Amino acid sequence: MKGYITVVAMACIFLACAQTQDKNHTAAIDQVVTEEPNPQYSSILKQHIPDSAAIDFIPAYDKLKSKITAKRNVFFQAYERVQTEHEKQIVLDSANKFLQEALVNNVFPFWYGTAWDFNGTTDNPQRGYIACGYFVSTTLKHCGVNLNRYKVAQQYSHSIVKTVCSEVAVYTNTTDLLNALKAKPNQLYVIGLDNHVGFIAKTDAGITFIHASYFGDAVVESESAAESQILAMSKKYVIGNLSGNKDLIKQWLKNSAVSIIP
Repeated sequence: MKGYITVVAMACIFLACAQTQDKNHTAAIDQVVTEEPNPQYSSILKQHIPDSAAIDFIPAYDKLKSKITAKRNVFFQAYERVQTEHEKQIVLDSANKFLQEALVNNVFPFWYGTAWDFNGTTDNPQRGYIACGYFVSTTLKHCGVNLNRYKVAQQYSHSIVKTVCSEVAVYTNTTDLLNALKAKPNQLYVIGLDNHVGFIAKTDAGITFIHASYFGDAVVESESAAESQILAMSKKYVIGNLSGNKDLIKQWLKNSAVSIIP
Protein backbone atom coordinates (compact mmCIF):
# COMPACT_ATOMS: atom_id res chain seq x y z
CA MET A 1 0.00 0.00 0.00
CA LYS A 2 2.85 2.42 0.80
CA GLY A 3 4.29 1.74 -2.63
CA TYR A 4 0.98 2.73 -4.20
CA ILE A 5 0.69 5.92 -2.19
CA THR A 6 4.23 7.03 -3.08
CA VAL A 7 3.62 6.77 -6.83
CA VAL A 8 0.13 8.17 -6.76
CA ALA A 9 1.11 11.15 -4.61
CA MET A 10 3.50 12.16 -7.37
CA ALA A 11 0.60 12.06 -9.83
CA CYS A 12 -1.63 14.13 -7.52
CA ILE A 13 -4.11 11.26 -7.23
CA PHE A 14 -4.62 9.04 -4.24
CA LEU A 15 -5.27 5.45 -5.21
CA ALA A 16 -6.41 3.20 -2.42
CA CYS A 17 -7.39 -0.42 -2.16
CA ALA A 18 -10.50 -1.74 -3.88
CA GLN A 19 -12.57 -1.04 -0.77
CA THR A 20 -11.90 2.73 -0.84
CA GLN A 21 -15.13 4.68 -1.10
CA ASP A 22 -16.03 6.18 -4.49
CA LYS A 23 -16.20 9.69 -3.08
CA ASN A 24 -12.51 9.44 -2.17
CA HIS A 25 -11.72 8.33 -5.72
CA THR A 26 -13.62 11.32 -7.09
CA ALA A 27 -11.66 13.67 -4.83
CA ALA A 28 -8.43 12.06 -6.03
CA ILE A 29 -9.32 12.69 -9.67
CA ASP A 30 -10.21 16.31 -8.98
CA GLN A 31 -6.75 16.96 -7.55
CA VAL A 32 -5.14 16.46 -10.96
CA VAL A 33 -6.27 19.94 -11.99
CA THR A 34 -5.57 22.63 -9.40
CA GLU A 35 -5.53 25.88 -11.34
CA GLU A 36 -8.30 27.94 -12.91
CA PRO A 37 -8.09 27.96 -16.74
CA ASN A 38 -6.31 31.08 -17.96
CA PRO A 39 -4.90 31.47 -21.49
CA GLN A 40 -2.03 33.58 -20.10
CA TYR A 41 -1.07 31.06 -17.42
CA SER A 42 0.36 27.55 -17.52
CA SER A 43 -1.02 25.48 -14.66
CA ILE A 44 1.59 22.79 -15.26
CA LEU A 45 4.53 25.20 -15.29
CA LYS A 46 2.90 27.18 -12.45
CA GLN A 47 3.85 30.42 -14.16
CA HIS A 48 2.67 32.98 -16.66
CA ILE A 49 3.46 32.17 -20.27
CA PRO A 50 6.32 34.40 -21.52
CA ASP A 51 5.74 36.90 -24.28
CA SER A 52 6.19 35.21 -27.66
CA ALA A 53 9.10 37.53 -28.51
CA ALA A 54 10.95 36.81 -25.27
CA ILE A 55 14.12 34.72 -25.41
CA ASP A 56 12.70 32.34 -22.82
CA PHE A 57 9.48 31.64 -24.77
CA ILE A 58 10.64 28.49 -26.59
CA PRO A 59 12.65 27.22 -23.57
CA ALA A 60 9.47 27.61 -21.48
CA TYR A 61 7.53 25.59 -24.04
CA ASP A 62 10.21 22.90 -24.07
CA LYS A 63 10.06 22.79 -20.28
CA LEU A 64 6.29 22.35 -20.47
CA LYS A 65 6.68 19.39 -22.83
CA SER A 66 9.21 17.80 -20.47
CA LYS A 67 6.89 18.22 -17.49
CA ILE A 68 4.01 16.64 -19.42
CA THR A 69 6.23 13.68 -20.32
CA ALA A 70 7.31 13.29 -16.70
CA LYS A 71 3.69 13.32 -15.52
CA ARG A 72 2.77 10.77 -18.16
CA ASN A 73 5.51 8.47 -16.86
CA VAL A 74 4.12 8.79 -13.33
CA PHE A 75 0.65 7.88 -14.54
CA PHE A 76 2.12 4.86 -16.34
CA GLN A 77 3.90 3.69 -13.19
CA ALA A 78 0.67 4.02 -11.23
CA TYR A 79 -1.26 2.11 -13.91
CA GLU A 80 1.28 -0.72 -13.85
CA ARG A 81 1.30 -0.97 -10.03
CA VAL A 82 -2.42 -1.13 -9.30
CA GLN A 83 -4.10 -4.51 -9.25
CA THR A 84 -7.83 -4.22 -9.88
CA GLU A 85 -9.71 -3.03 -12.96
CA HIS A 86 -11.44 -0.44 -10.78
CA GLU A 87 -8.11 1.04 -9.71
CA LYS A 88 -6.80 0.98 -13.29
CA GLN A 89 -9.89 2.88 -14.41
CA ILE A 90 -9.23 5.52 -11.76
CA VAL A 91 -5.75 6.05 -13.20
CA LEU A 92 -7.14 6.24 -16.76
CA ASP A 93 -9.78 8.76 -15.69
CA SER A 94 -7.12 10.90 -14.03
CA ALA A 95 -4.85 10.63 -17.08
CA ASN A 96 -7.79 11.61 -19.29
CA LYS A 97 -8.39 14.74 -17.24
CA PHE A 98 -4.70 15.62 -17.12
CA LEU A 99 -4.24 15.28 -20.90
CA GLN A 100 -7.23 17.54 -21.49
CA GLU A 101 -5.82 20.10 -19.06
CA ALA A 102 -2.36 19.83 -20.61
CA LEU A 103 -3.69 20.62 -24.07
CA VAL A 104 -6.44 23.18 -23.43
CA ASN A 105 -4.86 25.25 -20.66
CA ASN A 106 -1.16 24.73 -21.26
CA VAL A 107 -0.13 23.75 -24.80
CA PHE A 108 -2.79 25.57 -26.80
CA PRO A 109 -2.17 29.00 -25.19
CA PHE A 110 1.44 28.89 -26.38
CA TRP A 111 0.11 28.49 -29.93
CA TYR A 112 -2.57 31.20 -29.91
CA GLY A 113 -1.62 33.80 -32.49
CA THR A 114 0.67 31.49 -34.49
CA ALA A 115 0.20 32.30 -38.19
CA TRP A 116 -1.79 29.91 -40.38
CA ASP A 117 -0.69 28.82 -43.83
CA PHE A 118 -2.06 25.97 -45.96
CA ASN A 119 1.45 24.52 -46.20
CA GLY A 120 2.55 25.42 -42.67
CA THR A 121 4.42 22.72 -40.75
CA THR A 122 6.25 24.56 -37.97
CA ASP A 123 7.22 22.52 -34.92
CA ASN A 124 7.38 25.57 -32.63
CA PRO A 125 4.59 27.93 -31.55
CA GLN A 126 4.86 31.55 -32.72
CA ARG A 127 7.65 30.59 -35.10
CA GLY A 128 6.74 30.15 -38.77
CA TYR A 129 3.39 28.93 -40.06
CA ILE A 130 1.02 26.09 -39.17
CA ALA A 131 -1.77 24.40 -41.16
CA CYS A 132 -4.91 23.11 -39.46
CA GLY A 133 -3.97 19.42 -39.62
CA TYR A 134 -0.46 20.11 -38.39
CA PHE A 135 -1.82 22.12 -35.47
CA VAL A 136 -3.79 19.04 -34.36
CA SER A 137 -1.01 16.50 -34.90
CA THR A 138 1.81 18.69 -33.55
CA THR A 139 0.11 19.65 -30.29
CA LEU A 140 -0.80 16.01 -29.66
CA LYS A 141 2.79 15.01 -30.42
CA HIS A 142 4.08 17.63 -27.99
CA CYS A 143 1.85 16.19 -25.27
CA GLY A 144 3.54 12.85 -25.71
CA VAL A 145 1.10 11.09 -28.04
CA ASN A 146 3.30 8.78 -30.11
CA LEU A 147 2.27 9.62 -33.66
CA ASN A 148 3.85 10.73 -36.91
CA ARG A 149 2.76 14.35 -37.03
CA TYR A 150 3.41 14.59 -40.77
CA LYS A 151 1.44 11.51 -41.79
CA VAL A 152 -1.46 12.30 -39.46
CA ALA A 153 -1.67 15.92 -40.61
CA GLN A 154 -1.70 14.86 -44.26
CA GLN A 155 -4.80 12.72 -43.80
CA TYR A 156 -8.26 13.95 -44.74
CA SER A 157 -9.90 15.74 -41.82
CA HIS A 158 -12.37 12.91 -41.18
CA SER A 159 -9.53 10.36 -41.07
CA ILE A 160 -7.69 12.43 -38.45
CA VAL A 161 -10.78 12.23 -36.23
CA LYS A 162 -11.05 8.45 -36.67
CA THR A 163 -7.34 8.02 -35.93
CA VAL A 164 -7.28 9.73 -32.53
CA CYS A 165 -10.87 9.59 -31.28
CA SER A 166 -13.56 7.23 -30.08
CA GLU A 167 -17.33 7.68 -30.21
CA VAL A 168 -17.17 9.17 -33.69
CA ALA A 169 -20.43 10.75 -34.88
CA VAL A 170 -21.52 12.55 -38.04
CA TYR A 171 -23.76 15.63 -38.32
CA THR A 172 -24.92 17.70 -41.27
CA ASN A 173 -25.74 21.01 -39.61
CA THR A 174 -24.44 23.09 -36.71
CA THR A 175 -27.75 23.03 -34.82
CA ASP A 176 -27.66 19.25 -34.44
CA LEU A 177 -23.92 19.35 -33.75
CA LEU A 178 -24.15 21.91 -30.95
CA ASN A 179 -27.23 20.29 -29.41
CA ALA A 180 -25.40 16.96 -29.33
CA LEU A 181 -22.33 18.57 -27.77
CA LYS A 182 -24.44 20.14 -25.03
CA ALA A 183 -25.49 16.65 -24.01
CA LYS A 184 -21.94 15.27 -24.08
CA PRO A 185 -19.52 15.24 -21.13
CA ASN A 186 -16.87 17.91 -20.62
CA GLN A 187 -14.09 16.51 -22.78
CA LEU A 188 -11.77 17.51 -25.59
CA TYR A 189 -13.00 16.49 -29.04
CA VAL A 190 -11.55 16.61 -32.55
CA ILE A 191 -13.82 17.75 -35.37
CA GLY A 192 -13.32 17.26 -39.09
CA LEU A 193 -15.11 19.59 -41.49
CA ASP A 194 -15.33 19.50 -45.28
CA ASN A 195 -11.84 21.00 -45.65
CA HIS A 196 -10.69 21.79 -42.12
CA VAL A 197 -9.93 20.17 -38.77
CA GLY A 198 -9.58 21.38 -35.20
CA PHE A 199 -10.45 20.78 -31.57
CA ILE A 200 -13.73 21.28 -29.74
CA ALA A 201 -13.36 21.92 -26.00
CA LYS A 202 -16.51 21.29 -23.95
CA THR A 203 -16.36 22.82 -20.46
CA ASP A 204 -18.79 24.30 -17.95
CA ALA A 205 -17.95 27.68 -19.45
CA GLY A 206 -19.15 26.68 -22.91
CA ILE A 207 -18.14 25.06 -26.19
CA THR A 208 -15.11 26.46 -28.01
CA PHE A 209 -13.56 25.73 -31.39
CA ILE A 210 -9.75 25.71 -31.20
CA HIS A 211 -8.00 25.61 -34.57
CA ALA A 212 -5.51 27.12 -36.99
CA SER A 213 -7.97 29.45 -38.68
CA TYR A 214 -7.75 30.62 -42.27
CA PHE A 215 -10.33 33.39 -41.62
CA GLY A 216 -9.74 36.91 -40.35
CA ASP A 217 -6.27 37.26 -38.88
CA ALA A 218 -5.50 33.70 -40.03
CA VAL A 219 -3.93 32.51 -36.78
CA VAL A 220 -4.40 29.77 -34.21
CA GLU A 221 -7.37 30.83 -32.10
CA SER A 222 -10.08 29.75 -29.69
CA GLU A 223 -13.58 30.97 -30.55
CA SER A 224 -17.15 30.23 -29.60
CA ALA A 225 -18.31 27.21 -31.60
CA ALA A 226 -21.76 28.76 -31.98
CA GLU A 227 -20.27 31.89 -33.57
CA SER A 228 -17.62 30.29 -35.79
CA GLN A 229 -18.01 31.15 -39.47
CA ILE A 230 -15.80 28.26 -40.48
CA LEU A 231 -17.99 25.78 -38.60
CA ALA A 232 -21.12 27.30 -40.09
CA MET A 233 -19.84 26.91 -43.67
CA SER A 234 -19.24 23.17 -43.53
CA LYS A 235 -21.82 20.73 -44.87
CA LYS A 236 -20.55 17.77 -42.87
CA TYR A 237 -19.17 17.41 -39.35
CA VAL A 238 -17.29 14.33 -38.17
CA ILE A 239 -16.55 14.60 -34.45
CA GLY A 240 -15.01 12.21 -31.95
CA ASN A 241 -13.98 12.13 -28.31
CA LEU A 242 -10.22 12.61 -27.94
CA SER A 243 -9.58 12.85 -24.20
CA GLY A 244 -12.23 10.23 -23.47
CA ASN A 245 -10.71 7.73 -25.89
CA LYS A 246 -9.58 4.94 -23.54
CA ASP A 247 -7.45 3.26 -26.21
CA LEU A 248 -5.61 6.50 -26.95
CA ILE A 249 -5.08 7.20 -23.24
CA LYS A 250 -3.56 3.73 -22.81
CA GLN A 251 -1.33 4.31 -25.85
CA TRP A 252 -0.30 7.66 -24.39
CA LEU A 253 0.56 6.08 -21.03
CA LYS A 254 2.57 3.27 -22.62
CA ASN A 255 4.12 5.47 -25.33
CA SER A 256 2.69 3.09 -27.94
CA ALA A 257 2.53 4.20 -31.57
CA VAL A 258 -0.82 5.43 -32.86
CA SER A 259 -1.81 3.83 -36.17
CA ILE A 260 -3.52 5.89 -38.83
CA ILE A 261 -7.11 4.92 -39.64
CA PRO A 262 -7.97 6.02 -43.19
